[in-house]
Amino acid sequence: MNNSEIRNVTKEVLKGKYKNVMLPFLLATLLLSLTQQQELYSSAYEAYGLSYVFTIGSLALFIQGPISIGLATYSLSIANEKEYSYTQIISAFKYFFKALILVLLFTISSAIGFLLLIVPGIFIALMFSQIFYIMAEDPSTGVIDVFKKSASLMKNKKLQLFGLGMRYVGLFILGVFTLGIWWLWLIPQMYVSFAIFYKELQS
Repeated sequence: MNNSEIRNVTKEVLKGKYKNVMLPFLLATLLLSLTQQQELYSSAYEAYGLSYVFTIGSLALFIQGPISIGLATYSLSIANEKEYSYTQIISAFKYFFKALILVLLFTISSAIGFLLLIVPGIFIALMFSQIFYIMAEDPSTGVIDVFKKSASLMKNKKLQLFGLGMRYVGLFILGVFTLGIWWLWLIPQMYVSFAIFYKELQS
């Protein structure tokens, strides 16, 4: 399935569901975005010092893993046209420590890649991009095995995922001209498209 077909299937899957999924996706996305805002850390450092930044950073790391796995769980349920609930987004907090290790390893490996050069950083991020979906499907999988499975699934598929991601980047930029209103539809589409991409990797 190419990226255009993934987008078309996504729209079909989400037809009639937007009113139920817009808010959960939006709130979870805003929460994740907030934890990654460099301006927040800079402002906190200037106002309160390093210890406050460390506290915020630690809290952000604690949130990112479970929410990312929860979003993958929620998106996969929608993509598979199974029963779904916004509570799935916070369901991964019961795997808190595994989720924390997962996001730490992903962040460190991607950061090392970006420190070397931008291209290696993108390559590593794409190679390990499926870790949250793998964990969402089978939380009993070991952390190292999750990374190995993602690398195996993404063999010869990195360029396609990069293209799918860039397509959404372009759409989000166009969404600026709607004062961000279009983003309410685009955010669910993006997450469900990535979930469908993951499903296709296993077919």
